[in-house]
Amino acid sequence: MLSFDPSPARISTGLANEEKENPLSEQHPLWSIMHPRTIAWVGASNNPMKMGTIQLTNLLNGDYPGQVYPIHPTEETVLGLKAYPNASALPEVPDMAFIVVPTDVAVEILDDLGGRGVKRAVIVTGGFKEMGEEGRRREAELLSVAERHGMRFLGPNCIGIMHSRQALNTTMFPRFVMPGPVGLVSQSGSYVTQVQLYLQRRGIHISQAISVGNEASIDVVDCMEYLARDDDTRAIILYLESLRRPRRFFEVAREVTRKKPVAALYVGGTGAGARAGGTHTGAMAGDDRLYEALFRQSGVLRVNTIGDLYAVGYALACQPPLRGNRIGIVSHSGGPVTSMADACERQGLEVPVFSATLQESLQPLLPATASAANPVDLTFGFGQSEMMTAIPRRILESGEVDGVLIHGIMGSSYLESWVGSVEEKLGVSRAQIEEAQAKDVEELSSIPKHTGMPVICSSFMDRDQDNCTRLLQDHGIPVLDTPEQAAEVMACLGRSASLRKP
Repeated sequence: MLSFDPSPARISTGLANEEKENPLSEQHPLWSIMHPRTIAWVGASNNPMKMGTIQLTNLLNGDYPGQVYPIHPTEETVLGLKAYPNASALPEVPDMAFIVVPTDVAVEILDDLGGRGVKRAVIVTGGFKEMGEEGRRREAELLSVAERHGMRFLGPNCIGIMHSRQALNTTMFPRFVMPGPVGLVSQSGSYVTQVQLYLQRRGIHISQAISVGNEASIDVVDCMEYLARDDDTRAIILYLESLRRPRRFFEVAREVTRKKPVAALYVGGTGAGARAGGTHTGAMAGDDRLYEALFRQSGVLRVNTIGDLYAVGYALACQPPLRGNRIGIVSHSGGPVTSMADACERQGLEVPVFSATLQESLQPLLPATASAANPVDLTFGFGQSEMMTAIPRRILESGEVDGVLIHGIMGSSYLESWVGSVEEKLGVSRAQIEEAQAKDVEELSSIPKHTGMPVICSSFMDRDQDNCTRLLQDHGIPVLDTPEQAAEVMACLGRSASLRKP
């Protein structure tokens, strides 16, 4: 059997290069930016309303283990840290600099840092090529200074970075998401920051998130190369408004997708999208059909919405590829299984009628009113243990399907709405019930690993409402909001596998 570990990568603490040396990654310009032991911070003060102060506060509140050196022309301390008047006064050369200053002093600040020997930077400051001709001139000057000092940088006009296992968050939003297996590269800062609570509620975990902004020095291609080497990143997702180096993107993506899946959302293919991207990051968009062909030929899966990008990326990272188009469907509800079956066929998947042998093996696990033909409809009210364990295992081990969809696994939300006080009415403790549910979820999450075939669920109960949804997601089983979404994500696993074939 194929072996695949569906669970998100476990949380580790400390600096990554203390745990494991990776010379290839350390040579990459993003390595020091994403693994800094020391950061020079330019643009924070003791004014809590300033953007740089908010971002530094988030870094410090996230228990970043490295050393931070604020640079401020007048303040002796910033947020309790000793401040330095300029880069030459720093006690050591920092691994990277974080810059949030007015546009008209950004070039001067970068030059000062470069003179001190700083080789890597994140430039949040905006007002460059996204603002027109004068902005393009400023950005060219910024790049010229960096090249003179041998510097590489993210930005300008970006929101920052997140590396969950490094406790590194330099963005405007506090870190919500747990460490996970999805690497995110975005030409929009909002899709790195504002989405964090959205991702948390859906159990989607990020390994590293990189906001690239105007990509004057480091671009999407560089980020893709870097994340391809990151062992904690199992799938890469891209939000794109343009590509600076389409030919190089094609070459790198074709190599990367042989190692791990890549999904992309491209939004510059319409007139309105191209116009918005131009004022957002100064992006020069291309014809939608050209990007479609570029993605297809390089093995990159294209998705249509930002929600799909996160959901599909997480499924690609946590589940084995779908190597065929035959799907088994399991639920205790007739409507959702019908919706799932219909959505599967609309997505080009097959829902085959099970053989008499398989139906006969499933029948002892079902009530008399249930159908074993596919979809397997247990009818509501039947215990869910078999729905999470024996039934999907027998279906996948039969050789008659390539993946399984399950709708309606419920735990605490169902018990509370049905019986009120579990202890009083059922004579068993909540802890006993939750322990049994946890064992069932653990067994279900092991099935993709042992069979090499994906399992995807849907539920109308989110992780804040239901312990089973939470357990499934935390064990690497995607739980989508609707049956149709689960079927669409399953189909994407199949399309990705097809695109990545040599």
